[in-house]
Amino acid sequence: MPKKPTVYKRCDCSDQNRPKKTGGCNHSWFYNRTNDKGNRTRATIPDSPGLTHAQAQSILDGMADGVIPEPVDTKLTFQKWAADWLGRCRAKDTSYEKYEIAIRVHLNPRWGRQRLEAIKQRHVQTWVKEIEDSPSIANSTGEGHWKVFQMIMKDALQNGKITSNPTYGVDGPYVGQSKHYVFTSEELWAIYDEFPERYRLIPMFGFACGTRQAEAFAVAEDVVDWSAGLLTVRRQVLRIKETGYKCLLVDRLKTSPRLNSKVVPVPPYALDALDEYQQKYPAQGTPNVIWEHRRKIDDCKRGFTRAYFWTPRNNLMDRNYFNDHIWKPVLRKLGIKDEDGELPTFHDLRHTFISTCLQNGIPEHTVAAWVGDTVEEIRRTYSHLLKDHGQTHGALAAGLTARPKPLLASAA
Repeated sequence: MPKKPTVYKRCDCSDQNRPKKTGGCNHSWFYNRTNDKGNRTRATIPDSPGLTHAQAQSILDGMADGVIPEPVDTKLTFQKWAADWLGRCRAKDTSYEKYEIAIRVHLNPRWGRQRLEAIKQRHVQTWVKEIEDSPSIANSTGEGHWKVFQMIMKDALQNGKITSNPTYGVDGPYVGQSKHYVFTSEELWAIYDEFPERYRLIPMFGFACGTRQAEAFAVAEDVVDWSAGLLTVRRQVLRIKETGYKCLLVDRLKTSPRLNSKVVPVPPYALDALDEYQQKYPAQGTPNVIWEHRRKIDDCKRGFTRAYFWTPRNNLMDRNYFNDHIWKPVLRKLGIKDEDGELPTFHDLRHTFISTCLQNGIPEHTVAAWVGDTVEEIRRTYSHLLKDHGQTHGALAAGLTARPKPLLASAA
């Protein structure tokens, strides 16, 4: 088996393996190859000044035998490569729309005409500061733009369009801690009592089981285990471009394909309320999409289930109708507002459920499994609550590692 070629340099620089941007060598890497006539000759790794030995060797190892590496296209613009990346992207429909909007509205106006090779780390650092200083760009929006930009530049590096990633080592825009509203028990039950009887179970699933809004809308007969007191959450009511903006019951969670379903305990009071509810408002049959990863909704198989929540026009519950005609009017009537005078959202019911569980000592990994988040997401979002555990359980933890008390000498 022929020995694989290795890269080398012929210069006398003191630090050949150090990138030129940090004061090191700025000469190209070479390797020995056999030409068509059988003669050994020296060949250059194109655009290799500034690469480390490992990076240059990686380029050489990825080449087919006898193939000269393709030079980097120095005229390739960010806009052209972003369009290429977006065309190959296999994200969910909602994520794809966000990527397209970020590129069209923010990234292309800022970077579109620039050559990929001309975008350097210092330019990216300046841009990040511009995002942070701009009052018109929310923290979450800036973070979204940054993540899309990172994915595009990483893809360009992996496909050999640039020799180094300008986002490497750059901290993204600062994202402050999200503000959430935690309802009191009195407020939760006031909301339940004030809600129209036909829809009052929807907020109950939010604060009693921690479901997202679209998941609460999708509760059906076949996901409730009455004997075990469990709710299997595996569906959403989606109204997106892929569904033609019509409400559709889809067997897919927000975190798919990482998670296909989650099981959460249902309090006895919620089961009693559901039993009473279904006697007055029986579930109605509806088709549901049995979603498969990397398939469009139109190409997926269909099933059939019986859902509980419907609008007065006999459509599956829609977030716009629910928020505008039920949720907000009830909160206004009850006078429930956050510290900024804004109305809390349905998602704050989920936040209340998680906060209450953590504050009462339920392990974070258990809460994460119930609500379909990772432990890292729970820790990042609710770190202020987890710190309280230091006071709650600190004495117990300290006692576990305390020095053992000396045994008393036995009486003579």
